[in-house]
Amino acid sequence: MKHLQELNLCDGLMQLINSNAPYWEAEAEVVRTYWNSPIRNKQTDQNWLSKQMYKELWDGCYASLQTLNDEFMNIEQSFSRVQVRNQAEILAEEFEHYCLFADVYNTLSVENAEKLTPMQLKEMAVWKENDDLMSLRAGHCKEYGDLGKRAHFFTEGGYCTLYSEGMKLEGTGPINDLIAKACKRVYEDEFDHMLLGIVSTSENSLSDEQWQLMIKMTTAQMKFRIHMRNAQFGYPVSEQRIRQLCNGECKPMAFDFDKALKKFNVSSKMTATT
Repeated sequence: MKHLQELNLCDGLMQLINSNAPYWEAEAEVVRTYWNSPIRNKQTDQNWLSKQMYKELWDGCYASLQTLNDEFMNIEQSFSRVQVRNQAEILAEEFEHYCLFADVYNTLSVENAEKLTPMQLKEMAVWKENDDLMSLRAGHCKEYGDLGKRAHFFTEGGYCTLYSEGMKLEGTGPINDLIAKACKRVYEDEFDHMLLGIVSTSENSLSDEQWQLMIKMTTAQMKFRIHMRNAQFGYPVSEQRIRQLCNGECKPMAFDFDKALKKFNVSSKMTATT
């Protein structure tokens, strides 16, 4: 009960977390399967890394830049200074994440190979399943407004499963160590983003119907995330198992209340002193 009270997790939000937990675990299973898959090699590592670089740079950095540009003239009106600061911080973090994965990608490249430019990434690293996910999110935002944005925010990062699974590679080889190091750094930022999405969702009271709509949107987005990750890693999981995962046929991932509470308390103190 202490966790629920201090994190302000109401019954509706707990239902939302519990409904998404099987899909968090499903995405983690896809990543784990790839690490141990016979299809994995230097080239497949570069393929998934380039796609992750694309997501960090275009889905992350560029989206934040667009928001800042679009809302710049609205500062102190419809766009607060806090929102500007948050977007700027997210932009800086997403660019650092891009750099971390780019460093691993470049380590795998042949000596003196040209580094990928943003436009090259946009041309070579896009993939249909990611476009489908982004289109679904955009549709939810367009149809349901603020509630759709909350759903997008809640599923951003998929409970950090790529990064938590990547961290487990530490000590299993030079390249795995580089991946683990990058994932560990990104994990801390993404956990904060995920927590911010959860806390912001709990800030305003929603009706039972709105909570059910949130569950419907977020679980739909998480199912698309499962397909997105499987495609990103070269389809290591069979179509049959993907169907099972999308049906929630796996053990739910446990929500880390202790870590969330610790981060929430630090964030609350920082907010109170700024």
